[in-house]
Amino acid sequence: MNATRRSLLLSAAGLVVLPGAAQAMRREERVLFGSPVQLLLPADTPSAASDAAWAGLAAINARWNAWKPGDVDDLNAALRSGRPHVTPPALVSVLRQAARLESASLGHFNPAIGALVAAWGFHDDVMRPGTRPRDELLARWTAERPSLANLHIDGLEIRARQRGVQIDLGAYAKGVAIDWTFDRLQRMGVRDGLLNLGGNLAARGSIGGRAWQVGIRDPHGPGLAARIALQGDEAVVTSGTYERWRLLDGQHCAHIIDPVTGCPANGLDSVTVVHRSAALADAAATALLVAGPQRWPLVARRMGLDEVLVIDRAGRRTSTPRLRRRLILST
Repeated sequence: MNATRRSLLLSAAGLVVLPGAAQAMRREERVLFGSPVQLLLPADTPSAASDAAWAGLAAINARWNAWKPGDVDDLNAALRSGRPHVTPPALVSVLRQAARLESASLGHFNPAIGALVAAWGFHDDVMRPGTRPRDELLARWTAERPSLANLHIDGLEIRARQRGVQIDLGAYAKGVAIDWTFDRLQRMGVRDGLLNLGGNLAARGSIGGRAWQVGIRDPHGPGLAARIALQGDEAVVTSGTYERWRLLDGQHCAHIIDPVTGCPANGLDSVTVVHRSAALADAAATALLVAGPQRWPLVARRMGLDEVLVIDRAGRRTSTPRLRRRLILST
């Protein structure tokens, strides 16, 4: 298939749904989480179901943004001041789950480094050129090593043992939102569908009895690096260094920050994770990209992953054996 950008039905940071996969489906599109979001559902899906899906996505987008008014912003203000904060149950649950994933990833996935992300300017809506954070500032943040393990959660009350902890769910909230959306749709009787949330993609069921066909974008060109047929209910999440970045002091700086060095991760250009849980795949794709070329297999094993594709700076593609059997690599 000649999959140029013009011929792709849906595009995102790293994933596409190939043409021909969406016949007899209704496509709806909004802008949320800073990017276009596409929802494909059977044409006879009740409007109440799709309305509920969009309402839930909009609520998560509004309330869990790290740099705009909402639940996360309120929590971060309390953490900075050293005050305990009564936090909504859904956010408490997400933070507990994220803390477990941070531990499993050996700290490569770390939603507690929101202040470090802000220092690099990646909380801005527009990625303008600028200057790098000062070395002294980075040294201070990396010495403090903020972590979700520093949170003390007592029921709905949260406080931090160090004030450097600032929550940023940018590498997790989209996956959580996808899982929530499909759980809601299933309870409303919708069994088939696809949700493409800015590079985080998941599908349920099939399309006309056929598997959903998904393409993984080549970070070094306009086409595809690989294609895959999804098997039932699966998520495919790609983290990359090529979509969201800033030019700082004349250097290309990607938005994914290594919590250990305090600087943008730069060893891999993209990581794709396939898993039933979009939330886990979201966290894991970031963790493996941060882990880099040498450590990603260890982190993948620690997180229980067996379907991963990584593409390094030289364009080399490496996949786990189980995923390799399913991938159709582009030449």
